[in-house]
Amino acid sequence: MPNEPSPPRRRGAVRTEALLQVTLDLAAEVGYAGLSIEAIARRAEVGKHTVYRRWPTKAALLLDALQRAWATDLDHRDTGDLRADLREQFLRSSSALTEPPIGPVYRAVIAEAQSDPAARATLHERFLRTVETSTLERVTRAQRAGELRADVDLTFAAEVLCGALYYRHLLTPRPVDEAAIDGLLDMFMAAYGSRSRTRRPDAVGG
Repeated sequence: MPNEPSPPRRRGAVRTEALLQVTLDLAAEVGYAGLSIEAIARRAEVGKHTVYRRWPTKAALLLDALQRAWATDLDHRDTGDLRADLREQFLRSSSALTEPPIGPVYRAVIAEAQSDPAARATLHERFLRTVETSTLERVTRAQRAGELRADVDLTFAAEVLCGALYYRHLLTPRPVDEAAIDGLLDMFMAAYGSRSRTRRPDAVGG
C-alpha cells in the first residue's frame, strides 16, 4: 500500500544516516571545538536523547560520521598491479585527509584520543583497524598472486605502510604528495617485492 509506514528498523536507519550527515555538515561549519551533541540535535530537529541513544559521546558520533564519509576511500582497488593500486588508494586518502570535513575533524578526534583512553580505543576499533585490515588484505592477495615474496609475514609491513603516511600528515608540516607516496612504495616493493617485479614501470629501459 502506498501510504503504509516504513518498518521501525528502516525508519531508524534513515534517522541514523541523517544524523551522521548533519554531524559532518555542522563540523565543516563550526569545527570540532564548536560541535556538540546538543547542536547536532538542534540542527537535525530531534531531541538530544535521540542522539545519545545511538552514540554515548561526541567522539563516537564523529568517528561513525567519518567512517561513513570515508568508506569508499578506505577500499583498495584490485587491478592485479599492487603498486598501482596502493598508490591510487593512498592518493585518495591523502586528499580526503586534507579537505573538510574529514581532515579537520579527524585531526581533532586524534587529539582528543590522546587524553581519553575510551576515545582512543574507539578510534582504533572503528577506523584505524579498518585501514590496517584493508591494506593487509590487499598485500596478502598480491603475495598469493606472486607479486610479493612468499617467505615474509606482511602484518607489520601493512601497518608501516599506513602509519608512515598518517604520521607525515598528522605530525609534520611535510606534504603527503606523490613524491612521498612513491618513495614509501619504492621502499616497500624493494623490501617485499618478488625479484622479477620490484622495478617500477617507469624505470624499465632506464
